[in-house]
Amino acid sequence: MTPKEYYQNELVAGRIRPDDRQIPVIEKLDAIFQAVTKRVSKKSWFDQFHSKSPIKGLYVWGSVGIGKTFLMDCFYHCLTIPKLRLHFHQFLLRMHQELQSVEGQKNPLQVIAKKIAKETSVVCFDEFFVSNIADAMILGELFQHLFENGVTLITSSNISPDLLYKEGLQRERFLPAIELIKKNTEVVHLHSKMDYRQNHIRQSGVYYTPLDQKAANNMENAFTHFSNAAKTEYEPITIYQREIAIVKQAGSVIWFDFEIICGRPRSQNDYLAITQMYHTIMIQNLREIHANEIDLILSFIYLVDILYDAHCRLVISSSVLPNAIYTANKSEQPFQRTLSRLIEMQSEAYVYPETLGKELTHL
Repeated sequence: MTPKEYYQNELVAGRIRPDDRQIPVIEKLDAIFQAVTKRVSKKSWFDQFHSKSPIKGLYVWGSVGIGKTFLMDCFYHCLTIPKLRLHFHQFLLRMHQELQSVEGQKNPLQVIAKKIAKETSVVCFDEFFVSNIADAMILGELFQHLFENGVTLITSSNISPDLLYKEGLQRERFLPAIELIKKNTEVVHLHSKMDYRQNHIRQSGVYYTPLDQKAANNMENAFTHFSNAAKTEYEPITIYQREIAIVKQAGSVIWFDFEIICGRPRSQNDYLAITQMYHTIMIQNLREIHANEIDLILSFIYLVDILYDAHCRLVISSSVLPNAIYTANKSEQPFQRTLSRLIEMQSEAYVYPETLGKELTHL
């Protein structure tokens, strides 16, 4: 079955709605599918994995909830050749692990790229983004070697390649990688009809109070929406060799309990690391913070400020309104700035900008 046939079957079965704007994308994916399948059928396995001319891939970008992930599903499910698909932050974690394993070797990224090329000729990424200078430098060289080894790249993103790592530190060093992406993929902006889930989130906001069933339902809907219904995981995450319990995570969305993420000893570096892996942070069971809970209010201030500076989304369920979170000596505390930021982070302009991008530009 081809991606186009798979897409048509989903339409006939009523599992998706007709959307004419998705047709050009599925047709391009179908053409890439035909090309990579044909190449495999005509060449020996040795030739396949040593080709120096990759088949041009696809970079699909557009807003949340318009079908980018589903279109990639159509392509990926139909491939019968060796293939690799990861959410982009998972891929970056793997690359950092691979770098540790080849430490001391000459041209380590070239070694890693050759290893990937031996595993697969097609790499698919969900939610492509670049959040820091270390990742930017790794990706630039890695992509060069992947393309040199004939790997085809299929990826989705919420922003165009030209806006990747916008305003990031030493961004000029990442510009060659952007040109490589544009040279080796066809860039397509997917304009689609408004997703009904986004309508719901816009109407209900991203701060839910009181802690009732409606708030619980809104949190679940927000999780599904911002994660694009990606596979859900429940295992703790590891930050700096320490486990942090989570409610769940999917794609680039992670959900914490307030007492876990702020009520335990956490450093600013912990929060910074989280922003480098996730674009939407959800916190349940926020409550009033009392005057004697100094460590707790400082942790919450650090968390909100770091998420704001990284321009991450913040979705909260709380027993109190924002202005009632902390009232002790309010005018003398840095919480005033945090409160202002917390309110701004609920705005539609913050949650749904055309491009989110200070240091972090992947929303």
